[in-house]
Formats: sequence, structure tokens, C-alpha cells
Amino acid sequence: MDALKAAYANGADAVYLGAAAFGARASAGFDRETLEKAMHLAHLHGKKIFVTVNILVTDAEINEVRHTLSFLADIGADGVILQDLGLMKICREEFPSLPVHASTQMALHNAAGAEFVKRLGVKRIVLARECTLADMQKAAGTGLEVEAFCHGAMCVSVSGQCLFSSMIGGRSGNRGRCAQPCRLNYTYQGKEGAWLSPRDLCARDRILKMCRAGVHSFKIEGRLKRPEYVAEVTSIYRKALDQVLSGKFESATEEENLRLKQIFSRGGFTGGYMAGAEDAAVIYEKRVTPEGLPLGTVKSVYKKGGALLCDVSLERKLHNGDGLEIAGQPLRYSGPDVPARKTATLRLRDGVKIGESVRCTDDESQLARARASYEGAAFDKALPIPFDAYLYAMPAEHAFATFSDGENTVSVTAEMCQRSDTHPLTEEAVRRSFEKCGGTPFVLRDLTVETKDAFFPVSLLNAIRRDGLELLSAERIVNHKTEKSAPAAFPEKAHAPGTPRLIVSTSDFSEIDTLLKNGADEVLFAPLDFRAEALLPLLRHFPGNTRLSLPVQCNDDTLSYLHTAAMEYHIPVSLSSPGQMGLQWENAVCGEGVPVMNGETVKMLSHLGYLSLTLSREIKGADIASLPQSAGETVLPVYGRTRLMVLNHCPMRTLKGLRDGKESCRLCETGKGTKDTFLTDRMGASYPLIPLRLPEKCLVQLYAPLPLNLSEKLASHKNISWLLAFTTESKEERLHILRHFAALRKGNSPAPLRIKGTPGRYTDGVL
Repeated sequence: MDALKAAYANGADAVYLGAAAFGARASAGFDRETLEKAMHLAHLHGKKIFVTVNILVTDAEINEVRHTLSFLADIGADGVILQDLGLMKICREEFPSLPVHASTQMALHNAAGAEFVKRLGVKRIVLARECTLADMQKAAGTGLEVEAFCHGAMCVSVSGQCLFSSMIGGRSGNRGRCAQPCRLNYTYQGKEGAWLSPRDLCARDRILKMCRAGVHSFKIEGRLKRPEYVAEVTSIYRKALDQVLSGKFESATEEENLRLKQIFSRGGFTGGYMAGAEDAAVIYEKRVTPEGLPLGTVKSVYKKGGALLCDVSLERKLHNGDGLEIAGQPLRYSGPDVPARKTATLRLRDGVKIGESVRCTDDESQLARARASYEGAAFDKALPIPFDAYLYAMPAEHAFATFSDGENTVSVTAEMCQRSDTHPLTEEAVRRSFEKCGGTPFVLRDLTVETKDAFFPVSLLNAIRRDGLELLSAERIVNHKTEKSAPAAFPEKAHAPGTPRLIVSTSDFSEIDTLLKNGADEVLFAPLDFRAEALLPLLRHFPGNTRLSLPVQCNDDTLSYLHTAAMEYHIPVSLSSPGQMGLQWENAVCGEGVPVMNGETVKMLSHLGYLSLTLSREIKGADIASLPQSAGETVLPVYGRTRLMVLNHCPMRTLKGLRDGKESCRLCETGKGTKDTFLTDRMGASYPLIPLRLPEKCLVQLYAPLPLNLSEKLASHKNISWLLAFTTESKEERLHILRHFAALRKGNSPAPLRIKGTPGRYTDGVL
């Protein structure tokens, strides 16, 4: 609640927050009582609240989520942010009063994605952080409200496509439980660093360009941040947006930039992908914790009275309560303020070297100013509600008063007035009473009094004021405007399940015929190079029983070119992102990038006409049987390294300090790039890195150390299709694995696989 108040008091028009257990930050969720209080507070002040229910849910949770959505509709939530297509179906069919926003977890990068969710009745799309300004402009051109991140922490993987946390520890980022393995150190090419940890985004000086690109809403990532952070960042972006609206936009001042860095930054900031930042301009491998600002330099270290002390030459003012860091040693200063260019004495726990830099990680004066903007009476003062009052008080008549904020009007009737020739009611007395609005945000703006010779005690005036403002508060909340949607219907289209098949995914075009001859019923060709010069010659000679697997992320131009080629050559495709459903394909199925965790999602995909879908690798084996059997083909991944992340930065280019030139990069082609390299974690596990070349740039896919292997758990899944995904295996290993699963498919009992694997989340599921 403090963070919410900090946001509103400093200029936020809306706050997005999590419903407990069903938001993308489970530990930051509001319980029902607090959420209802927050909604009343927001609507009293004409503000909005958007609630995140943007996780993938299981069938066992569906009814509980229904109750949550019903509660949100009842209390007038201004929008609900969703990822799961099944929840979108439920929300649009059963709770049309809830405007739906497509979460960044849906990994929507382009206009095609915007068109897709628009057809489902979505009001707003929260674009993926990987979008450029051109991507934003094209998405906004669909007429859908576009929301984009402008400040704060960035996920290093394409959002909604990250399985790292769930696969290594069972805590799913798609279910609000991410353990953030991206913020750990890894060894790459012999050098240890946080190679998966991005700098925080700062688009303060790009607000005008974002507005011109059609961005409707600017999103500050503030979950799990302290209220002071929310206050500081919100106030600076409010000022920037006000400048845009007034036609007088200016770049941030030096003081504003320092405030942003001081309150939270990792290695400074990045302008993000919208600014064309690449690789070393995005990742800060040196540390993952906030580093604050330089404060001074150690000039001497000594002992005094048994204490270890150091003298520091200050560049900036030191305040009582400041948090400091010297050579990784955290300190808290307690003592009188010390001006800049003076010497301060600090008590140490461990020794430090002369010349060491001292950094201020918490500026207590900044934090105090931030708190002063929203704590106590400051909140009401920051968001005053002017009201007009009218009082009628005549002898022998019932007194009554009206209170109005300009849009809402309420009235209060009081007791019969007595006549008074000695102490009649005056306008000054009414004004004094009606101006006493302490403890409320109301401020008297205009007063009209009609009275003559009436006796009216002050206690009654105060009671009328209290009752009137309480009624006006309630009226403002009840009449808060939330955009309503018409009810929708997504009837399921029954499809025969068909004969279960064995499907194999490979990036090696030359082995497709061999795979088909050795037991594969269909091959998913997942190219590692989607440039026209590399891909089109293959598409012209595309084998039968083969399907093109689309890239999980690409811009509109690349998606359009792939769509044109697929239609021209009559090539069936496997979709790798919900956004790709925005185009009409000749023959398409839903691949792993379209997550399926529950029966409502199965029904939604069936309604949309997809005859085959692939189950999420996060689904628990015991939950598969509960899924509808009338929706065509269900595909279960049973073998292959899980793709944990899709990265927009290149670890090798980051290691080399490269910050631009990615589109024309040829490092992998010369044997000096990320291809055939891997990250190693602190336990010695190695994660292969496989580049994926697009016309606009490369993506890098990070894979699990061990392949999924469910060969001993498939007895109860003979009625669904199986997927083998080959990545780093040799040709011999691939044939051995394929023949093993082909024998299982036929009901034979082959020898156990000679491959070390993992059951993934099949047995235990995910949190």
C-alpha cells in the first residue's frame, strides 16, 4: 500500500499490482481485503488499478482463478493483465466487465500479435521489452492501446518463454515464482561474470519518441521495489510526460539522472532495445546488486580505541543514515552530516586499501524526501479533491446541504432549524466548519449559503460536513468509469484426435529424409538461419511430412516474409508464439512457444481452429489426463534439451565489449562467435548456446545441461503424440534415440537409452 500511495502521490495515473498467488510476482501480491482497500483509494482519486493474473494455471486452479476474476469484477478493477489463453477465454466469456490487457508474458513483439489479441477483445497490449520504436509504431497502428516499459528491471529472456527457473528448481517464472537464475554468475570463455544480467532500462529521454510512435501508456517496473523507489522514479517520468503534453519536452537534468541512478541502478542504465542498445550496452556482468553513486575515496586506514577506522575524502555530501559500500563491504553511516570536499571518518568491519572508492548505495536524504511525498497527510495534500458546498438553513425548516466535485453531487438533510435573533448562523461560520477537512483529501473550493436568523450549532455543521464528504467519497467510487466490453463467446470446435504420431524437431535439413525413414511420422524443421538467402532454397525443395518451425521472436517484416514464403510454397508451419496467430496460415499447428497448461487453453486453441497443440514442459504428467480429448492432436515433449531462454544479446559480443553492429556481425561464420560455446554455472553444469540468425539480427538460445527423457514414463500416454527435439546430439545418437522411441511407439520394449537425461518437471510439476 505504501508503494501504491507513493505512485499516485507522485503522478501515476494507474498502478498495476498482483492478486496474491496469481500474479507474475507471487510474493508481491495483494490479498483480497487489501486489494479492495486499494481499489477504493484509487477510485476515490480518479486513478486506476490493473491487476495481474498473468500466469499459466493448471486445471486444478481454474475454479479458484474464476473466483478471483469474479471478485475483481465485483470491486471494479480497471483491467486484468493476462498471459494464459485459457484465462482470456474465461474472462471474456464470463466477466465482460473486466477489460483485458495482454501481458508482456505473451511475448507479443509485433503488429501481428496486436491484431491477434485485438480480435479476442483485448483492450491493451503490453509489448515485449525487446520491441524497437518501429515495432511499437506498427503495433499502435492496429488501433489497440499500446503499453511499453520505460524504466526498471528487464528480463534477459523473451518474457513468457523463459523456463530456466522452473527447470533447475521447480519455481516457474510463468507462475510468478521466478528464482532469478539470470542474476547469478556464470563462467563464459574462462571469465566469470553475470552474463545474463541486464542493466535496468531508462527511457526517460525517449518519452517523446515513444509518444510519437503511438505508445498510450508508460510502464515503470516497480514490483518488489521499496516505496521510495516508486516515488522517485514516478515523479521524474510524470514531469517528462507533462513536458510532452505541454509541447515543451526537455532531456533529463543532471540532477534527475543522478536521482535515478542513486535510487537503483546496475552499472548505470541501458536505453533498451527501443534505443538500439546491443550486447555490452545491455548486459552488466560485473554485479547484479545496485551500486549507487561514487561518494569519495579512502585516504587513510587506522585503528583507534580498538576500532578499525578510515578517513574518506568526500566528493558529495554524506548524510546520517546513508548506506555505503567500500570494496564490497556494506556499511551504514551514523553521525553528523559531512559536507562535500570535507573528510569523513567511517567505522569498518574489515580492512580496506587506501585509494578504494566509497559508494553511496542509500542516500538517506533522498529517501526521506521521497517518503515525505506520500506518508501521512502528505498523500491527501498531493491528491486534493476540490468540492463545492451549498447550505440552506432557514428557521422552521429542515436544513439541507449539497456537496459536489463537479461530476458527482450528494445531499444531506438535517433537523429543523430554530430561530435565533442573537446568534444567527453566518457564512463565515459555515466556511470555518466546511474547511476543516483534515484526514480527508477534500478541499473546499466554493461555498454558497442561504440563511437568515437561523440557529445552527457548530457540532451540527461538522456532522453535515462529515456525512456529506463520506457520501461524496462513496459516490466517486461507485461512479468511477471503467470501460466495459461486450460479452464474447469462444465455442469449442470438436476435432477427432487422430492417430498418435512420433514427431522429431531438427535444425539439420540434410537429415530429414533419414529421420522419416527411421520412425519419424513428421519432422519439424527448425532452421538456425532464417535469412532469405539461406532459407528460401530449402523451402523450394521442402520434403513431405515436414513442417517449418517459426522463430519465437521476429519483427513484422521477417514474419511477413516467412508468411509469404510459406503460402507460396504451400509449407505447413509450427507456430512458436501466440502473436503469430495474427496471420492466416495455410496449415499451422501450435508449437512449444504457445504454452498449454490447462483444458481451457486447449478449448481456446480448438475454437481458433488449431488441430494440433504442444503441451508446456512445465505441465505435470498427472495433469495431462484431465485435458480435453476432442481438440485434435495433443503433443507431449518426451525427449530433448529444454530451451531455457531466448536471448536478445550475444554473450560473445558482450564479452568482447561490442555495443553495436549486430545486424552485420559475422563472428559465428568465422568461428569466433557464440556458436558451439556454453555458460557454466557454479555447480559445473554447462548450458549450450545456439545462435538463431534472423534477417534483422541474431537471437541466442540457451539450452539445459541435460536433455529431457521420458522414455520410461510413457505407458499412460500412448494416446497422444510424442515430440523428440534434437539440438546438440551427434547423428549416431539421434538415430539411436529415434529408433528407441519409435519402438516404444509401436509397443515394443527396446533397450534403455544410453543417454543421461532428466524427467524435467514431469513428476513434480512447478510451483
